[in-house]
This record gives sequence, C-alpha cells and structure tokens, in this order.
Amino acid sequence: MFNAHARVLSEDLLNEEMRRIGVAKEGQEIMYPKMKFYILKLENVPLKDAIILKQEALSSGMDCAVAWNVVSLKVEKTDALLFGTKKQFDHLTKKMFIQPFNGREISEEIQEAITNFDSNDYIWKFCNDSLDLKNIRIMGILNVTPDSFSDGGKYFKKEDAVKHAKYMIDNGADIIDVGAESSRPGSLPISKEEELSRLDPIIDDLVSLPVAISVDTYKPEVAEFVLEKGAKIINDIYSLGKEGMLEIIKRYNAGIILMHMKGDPSNMQENPVYVNVVSEIINFLREKAYYAIGNGIKRDQIAIDPGIGFGKKLEHNVAILRELQSFKSLGFPIVIGVSRKRFIGDILNKNVNERLVGSISAALYAAFNGAKVLRVHDVKETKEALEILEAIK
Repeated sequence: MFNAHARVLSEDLLNEEMRRIGVAKEGQEIMYPKMKFYILKLENVPLKDAIILKQEALSSGMDCAVAWNVVSLKVEKTDALLFGTKKQFDHLTKKMFIQPFNGREISEEIQEAITNFDSNDYIWKFCNDSLDLKNIRIMGILNVTPDSFSDGGKYFKKEDAVKHAKYMIDNGADIIDVGAESSRPGSLPISKEEELSRLDPIIDDLVSLPVAISVDTYKPEVAEFVLEKGAKIINDIYSLGKEGMLEIIKRYNAGIILMHMKGDPSNMQENPVYVNVVSEIINFLREKAYYAIGNGIKRDQIAIDPGIGFGKKLEHNVAILRELQSFKSLGFPIVIGVSRKRFIGDILNKNVNERLVGSISAALYAAFNGAKVLRVHDVKETKEALEILEAIK
C-alpha cells in the first residue's frame, strides 16, 4: 500500500514537505509556481479584449469563463473568471501585455492583483510611528458614548475609560480605538462640539499609553484635535467623504482606515441591496484608496475595512467573511470588526451580551482568511484564541 492521501498545505509546509521528500532546491523553485492555484475575476471586459483573453488563457493551459454570448458577438462587455497556476498566470500576463486594445492594462491589473494577494507582510505607518502587521494585531474598542449598541455608557466617565484602556493593553491590545459618537444602526449624528466634549477629558491620558491610539470619527475638526494631541490613526466610516478630512490625514501623516458603509448610520439597515456585495465593496475601497493616494496620502498609511454590519444584511456579512481573502487583492491591510454584532445574534439567536463565542469564532475565521487587525471588545479572550490559531498556522 502506498498510503495515498490528499494534503492541504500552506506555503511553508509545502516547502517543508518537499525538503522532507528530498526534492532538490532547484526542483522546488521550478515546481512551486505550478502548485499555487488562483481564481481571478475581471469585470466589464470589452468584447474584443474578452475574445483575446479567452484565447490566450487557453493557449497558456488555463481556462477563462466568459458570458456564453461572447462567441456570438452579441454582448459589448463581459465579466471573466480566470483559472490557473502561478506559472500559467505569469505566461498569460506576458502574452496579454503585447496585445492590442486594453491588453496591457489587463495584464498589469492581473499582475498587481496576484502580487497583492500573495503579500502577507505589511508595515502600517502613521505619524512617524509604525506597526508591523506580520502577526495579526488586536484593536481594542473603547466607546465613550452613552448609547453604543454593546457597551454604551459603561465607559462614559473618564476614570472608567482610562482604566478600561489600560486593562485592554495589559491583555494584549496593540491599538486602542476610541469612539465618542455611536454609529450603531439607527443612530443619529451628534455635533462636533459634543464629540469633542467627550474626547477632551480623556485624550491626553490615552495618548500617554504605550500603544497607538485610533479615533473613530468622520469629522475633520475632531480628527485634527485628536491628532494634534497625539492620536495616530483615524478610523473613518465615511472613508474621507467629509470635506477637509483628506487634508488633515495628509498634514499629520496619520494612519487611515477606509471603511465601506451603504448610506449612513441612521438609515443603513433599511433594506440594503447589492448585486454582488463583495465585488461592489472591493470596487468602492479601490476607488477610495486610489483617491487618497492620488491626493498625497501614502499607500502604507492606508488600511481597509469592508464594514461588517454597516448597510449589510446577514447574507451580506456572511458573504464578506466567506470571501475575505478577495480583499487582499487590493494590497492594503484588512481591518475587520465583527465583535458582538447583530449578524452573530441572528445566527445564534443570542442577545448582545451573549455573543462572545460567536464573536471569537468569526474573528478567527477572518484572521485565517486575511484580516490583519481585529477590532474587538473582548481583548483577552480574542488574544488567547488568536495565539492558538497562530501556533497552528
């Protein structure tokens, strides 16, 4: 008997297994590109480009799925799914690069997506500081609001807020994300004066702590105030959508989290509709990131967040988590916030104070599939679960 069995191997374990077998180093280098398999989607490919792409994919030993009526020339554009190994994609992109029409642009976009997808190590830079994201980091949530969905009012007093921040750091938080305005579904905006009045008593104490402080705000005036005080990251649910925010981020070289939200907190859960939720959010975040970079924000200042629960139904949130690796194609570290959210309660039929196990399960799934920063309420428990995941990986 030959003990045949299928293997599911990471990059490191694959190389280790080949070494164990005794494969020559030169052989490993030749075979490795043949072992990495990708499914890559392109959207709105013009008909002439789609015909060439299909032909060149087949000639490279791979395949390309396009709309059935491409062959009859009865469609102007089509989405395309490409299937192949790393070696086959390398061959395809070289051939597409010299093709007419949009061949060169298609080649470059495919190459960029695969390069980004394969990259796992990021250095997130902010305000003359940085955080190595080779290992997954934990962002502890500190709400200094009276009405947040999970812990509203619990840390509204200064002494309680600072004490809880220190507790989270002692238990493994790498970043503290402080929010002074609730963005729960159905919440109404508050004035910048009210938001500043909640942050002013605590910001000096927070920035003296030994981790980076992020502030969850979309108001440029609030961002400027906290960055001047020493905060280093702005977590912006409007993704630089408010006039003046981009200039503030650029002036302070702050870290920025670009998040997707459909609508605004007051109406975002009123029957949100998507044709393809993952593709639409990827496109949104790509446009926001390129807008930021095109206007002077450095690429390594940017992180992205698909916005679990922000204008999404249960099926949308599940789809985002299921396909989270797709967001790696953008080339930015992924921040994910699933902690205690409604979709977990919907799945488990649990109220907000009974969602710890569900929150950790979803966070670990996100971490295993590309998230680099987990935004959580329960730092200690998530940290311990993450240590087990890292040991297994």
